[in-house]
Amino acid sequence: MSTLAFSFLLFLGMGVPIAVVLGISSLTYLLLQTDLDLVLLPQNMFYGLDVFLLASIPFFILAGRLMNEGGITLRLVRFSRLIVGNVRGSLAQVNVVTSMFFGGITGSAVADASAVGSVLIPAMREDGYDASFAAAVTASSSTMGPIIPPSIPMLVYALVSGASVGALFLAGVVPGLLIGFTMMTLNMYLIRRRGVHDVERGTLSLTRQERWIAFRDGLLALIMPVIVVGPIVTGVTTPDEAAAISVLYALLVGIFVFREIQLSKLPQILLESAITSAVVLLIIATSQILAFVLTYEQIPDFLAGALVKLTGSWWVFLLLVIVLLLIAGMFLEPSGAIIILAPVLLPAAKAMQIDLVHFGTVLVFGLVIGLLTPPVGLCLFVVCSISGLRLEEVTRACVPFLIQLALLLLVVAFVPALSTWLPRLAGY
Repeated sequence: MSTLAFSFLLFLGMGVPIAVVLGISSLTYLLLQTDLDLVLLPQNMFYGLDVFLLASIPFFILAGRLMNEGGITLRLVRFSRLIVGNVRGSLAQVNVVTSMFFGGITGSAVADASAVGSVLIPAMREDGYDASFAAAVTASSSTMGPIIPPSIPMLVYALVSGASVGALFLAGVVPGLLIGFTMMTLNMYLIRRRGVHDVERGTLSLTRQERWIAFRDGLLALIMPVIVVGPIVTGVTTPDEAAAISVLYALLVGIFVFREIQLSKLPQILLESAITSAVVLLIIATSQILAFVLTYEQIPDFLAGALVKLTGSWWVFLLLVIVLLLIAGMFLEPSGAIIILAPVLLPAAKAMQIDLVHFGTVLVFGLVIGLLTPPVGLCLFVVCSISGLRLEEVTRACVPFLIQLALLLLVVAFVPALSTWLPRLAGY
């Protein structure tokens, strides 16, 4: 296994894309350490993609892209202003509330940071906020995207673990809302220290008709999570069917209601969605080769037995897992990290009798924090490109939010009811 570990770390350190790293390191091991037929590589890649659930991932990606291009970001900002636009430090709170809503549409932290940041970072700077604080709030609040349903990392975990997609989607609701509310509380403290007193200009002077339009447009956007999650939870549709319905809804709203999507833009939207989907599916395909190698060497069973003997209790095991997730999240994108880590950690979690839905919530939450930590913090790079700041400036401003998220992760990990209450209430 030393060959596999060395080649994996070598290629990863060279900056090779994670999908290629998974395939090349596994191929290197098979060539040098075994005499197995290499036809196993394409076979495992094919079997890994021959799963009906995977059809939902391209649909969710396309639906999020259509909603973003359809002017949904500005409408969610206006809707958020109706809610928190007349409080102290309102723009920072609008940022968090918008991200909370936006996360229920795209399921992607990077899309959230890009869409919300392009609107609110310039607006916050104009209203007297430090550029670094505006960028930090945007990047930190975007972490709700993969936790609040629908969530692409949750779908990937469902594929690996066999857990119910509906249960996993519901499990992310309470932790996602906790992230938002605790972040708004932290904002109030940080804003008071910085002496910001802004109240969203124009919010209180809106006419009744303007308020109704903002409410109506925001409501049309927020119906989408209900369309996606509701039928899945109730068993009316499969995740694939719900994802396809969300694409149809996003298309109709963007073209005929908001009238922001032009037919001439559709080819580019489809192309960009196809590229993003291809990257995710390639990671899943090549990860099947690594999963085969690990199973061939009986690594998951060995680690499960070692962790059970080493820890002796579920809370110590979860503490070790959290440390591992925070480290892995610094170097790996959440979906790729789930594909690598979940097959190794799941046998030990089952041996500890940890609920798989709860464990999945902890796994996704812990890895999402890595989007705010260098050297591969994707959300950091997005807000840096928007704000024009250096990476170290934004990272320094994110420290209070990183502490908040880490403490909340411990709460979610050690209070399982926060992630299991809604799924059990729904009958899972």
